Amino acid sequence: MIALAVAAYVAVKSDAYLKLDAALQVATGATAMSAQHELSEHPTKSGGERDLQLVLDEGGSSPLSDTQILVREGRRIVAYKAGAQNGFDLRGIAPDALNNGTTVDGFRIAARSFRAQQFATTYQIYSAKPVAPAVAQLRRIRIGLLVFVPIGLGLAGLAGYFLAERSLRPLKQLAQTVDAVTSSDLSARVKLRNQDDEIGTLGLRFNSLLDRLERAFTLQRRFMADASHQIRTPVTIALAAAQVTRRDPHANLRDCKDSLQLIEQQMLQLRRAVEDMFFLSQADATPLRVKLREMYLDDALSDALRAAKELSGEKRQTLKLRGLPEAECRGDADLLTQAVLILLDNSVKFTPVGGSIEVALSRRGKNWVCSVTDSGAGISEAAQGRIFERFYREIRPGNEAGAGLGLAIAKTIVEGHFGTLTLVESHPGRTTFEIAIPLLEREAIADGVHANSLPVRI
Repeated sequence: MIALAVAAYVAVKSDAYLKLDAALQVATGATAMSAQHELSEHPTKSGGERDLQLVLDEGGSSPLSDTQILVREGRRIVAYKAGAQNGFDLRGIAPDALNNGTTVDGFRIAARSFRAQQFATTYQIYSAKPVAPAVAQLRRIRIGLLVFVPIGLGLAGLAGYFLAERSLRPLKQLAQTVDAVTSSDLSARVKLRNQDDEIGTLGLRFNSLLDRLERAFTLQRRFMADASHQIRTPVTIALAAAQVTRRDPHANLRDCKDSLQLIEQQMLQLRRAVEDMFFLSQADATPLRVKLREMYLDDALSDALRAAKELSGEKRQTLKLRGLPEAECRGDADLLTQAVLILLDNSVKFTPVGGSIEVALSRRGKNWVCSVTDSGAGISEAAQGRIFERFYREIRPGNEAGAGLGLAIAKTIVEGHFGTLTLVESHPGRTTFEIAIPLLEREAIADGVHANSLPVRI
């Protein structure tokens, strides 16, 4: 604002003096034209100079009335018009001091030469106007700037303060929200009035961060509670068995063996739960380390089927295999075998004695799809949306054992292979899960049967 005021003052000052010089140039030019006219109409130089003086005297009432005009031939004064005096007289100033564009005693000077060819004479024409009006105008402008610039600065500063305070108010709210957030209370959110500006975008990002943190803390608390419950149950059973046996004075060798067998079962269940929790915690801390190599998904499926055959045999279940083409993909064979085996293990667990389990492998678009279908009781509609949550177990027959981590582990493994694990359908008598793994596009997949799959055709 100060720079603008200074620039405006300099521009006005320059314009005032330019107008003053332009008026003086008009006066000297008009005088030169009059001199040329009068001298050309007289045969003698003195007659023309006398008429020029008469012309200047008559110009006293013209727009050049406040302009002094002096015509000289060397140091001889040829003609003179007084104009504005104020104690200044061009006739008393030495010719050497009368230069074009100079200011002498408060008067602006303009000078030019005129040559009368018929008399071989060169005349010097001078004009002078007082600079007082321009100086007075500039003084008024200076006073106005000195008064209004500080007022403008004050108003601009005050407006800037209120504008900054209003603009930064969301940042203060953000800081207050940050202070209000604790590990036990993540419900605080930044209240946004305008979501389209930069601060509004920052507030939205912060609220989104709090949403993710709240979900993560909620899952962590539930995980800890469920993990504590899963660990406490086998430990309590094993401890009770040991204490009962130790305190029984009539306990024989058979009683001790039964207690040790129960303790062993509970410890194995505990170890499996701990290993599953460790696997998931590693997957949460860092992306699942999957050793992607070219492999055949049908080989992994064959290995899982061999293991599941032993489990299904105890319940006299029928394990069917429908289609097993060469399914080349990129992945970790051990992890994919584990994911398929989790589905098969659940099917065996929740399918009644004499039931059937069907496994199929086929190509669908750019994916290999492995489906596992059983004839069990199915999953209730209320539980279908939560079956992939950690430690979630639907209360139903055959679900007493286990920590509820199997499907969560399988889903983590499949997503680590850029695939999907979904529950396709579930109702009494039919439940189907599908694993989709991207295939190798360079491979022209045939509908033949891979040699390694032949031993598991049942």
